[in-house]
Amino acid sequence: MADSDILLIEDSPSQALNFRLMLERAGYQVQVAPDGLTGWRTARTQLPRMILLDIDLPALDGFQVLSRLKRDQQTRNIPVVMLTHRDRIDSVQRALDLGANDYLFKDDVPYELLNVVSQILALSGQE
Repeated sequence: MADSDILLIEDSPSQALNFRLMLERAGYQVQVAPDGLTGWRTARTQLPRMILLDIDLPALDGFQVLSRLKRDQQTRNIPVVMLTHRDRIDSVQRALDLGANDYLFKDDVPYELLNVVSQILALSGQE
């Protein structure tokens, strides 16, 4: 299996499908993990170019996954964009403090996702 450009860690099947289709239409290869633990394990074995990480996840929440990713020598340099709801503004600062590259409010994903992904991959020298 070819390595994925983007690992999407999202527990909502409908949101995961919408985000994945949007990214695939833009030419990215996307792998979806349905919970934090699976996502963390997948990131360590697949080493994607970028991770889109929901905050509210079963098994491990997004903050726990982010913390593990940034402590791990293999995954610490993978760009991570957190996905959150508008009412979780306090979570944004915590995510940035833990090492997230950016965040997206889920309501804004249809308008901003592709720009954010291409900008971050370009900044990390991977686009």
